[in-house]
Amino acid sequence: MPANLSAEEKTELNDKAVNAITLCLGDKMLREVARETNVAAMWAKLDSL
Repeated sequence: MPANLSAEEKTELNDKAVNAITLCLGDKMLREVARETNVAAMWAKLDSL
């Protein structure tokens, strides 16, 4: 993430990314990553599946 973003902006960007990924997942994959709140953790979990 760009260093010039405030913490609030980074949180908002992370939330939007998590929501976008969540909307694209099927039920089975969604169950695997539903508890992740950080986009990096969510992506890592998806890569491991």
